Amino acid sequence: KQSGLNPLSRSSNSILSYITRARAMLRASLLLALSASAASAASAASEPVCHGPACQGEEGGGLEAEASVLLQVHRASAEPETPYINPCPKGYNPKASTKEACSAANLKYTGNTNAVSTSASHCCVPQYWTCNMGDEKYCETSNQTSKSANPTFLGDTAQWWWDAVEVQGNCCLPPNPASAQTATWTMDTRMNPSDEGCKTTEVKGKTGSPSYTLIAFWTGEQCPTTANVGGTYYAPTCTTTSGGCSGVDIGEGMCCYYKPSR
Repeated sequence: KQSGLNPLSRSSNSILSYITRARAMLRASLLLALSASAASAASAASEPVCHGPACQGEEGGGLEAEASVLLQVHRASAEPETPYINPCPKGYNPKASTKEACSAANLKYTGNTNAVSTSASHCCVPQYWTCNMGDEKYCETSNQTSKSANPTFLGDTAQWWWDAVEVQGNCCLPPNPASAQTATWTMDTRMNPSDEGCKTTEVKGKTGSPSYTLIAFWTGEQCPTTANVGGTYYAPTCTTTSGGCSGVDIGEGMCCYYKPSR
């Protein structure tokens, strides 16, 4: 029995599906290869690139698993022995940006100095800002239920061949308060997450841990989080779990929770 579908349409859909899967596989391979180079750059730099407990290797995290690192770290050369030189002043880190967006944010633009590719352009942002991939439509406070964020979008930066279809840029969040000497947002390290679980949630306190609000901010691509504990903000711990979550599951088994310092 004929389905009524054009065989050519079915063939075209199959080809499109194959191309989509192939592109995703190649992207994943590039992410793994380039994040290794980024880890070398981060270890040579004086300031951290990835913010949040998972970035320092706690709870099974680490830069080697950081997808967002492609828009965060830039090296002058692919050679691992080449020393990384931060093109920004002390207290600032380079992020991919357009000149227009960088200037509009009153930040220093350095172009592609020490960049991983000639198409990369740098903007020097304060070291305690947390940046995730995002898009301009969502990277603004008016689109969020929480007003705890004061985001800055650094412009669409087409650095990779698939950007003709999938253009993204850095959405950066300063700490709360802005004068804080540490990051209070944790970077979302998931690959292509959904926004379904990216919701601000009240977490009830338990023995040894107070109640707090886990604030989630959807950048259009990823979900950085911060914990409001009695009016003071902290970068929560976010780690992938296969069982129960003691905080908030923001999606794909990524559990984010406030962990009191000892």
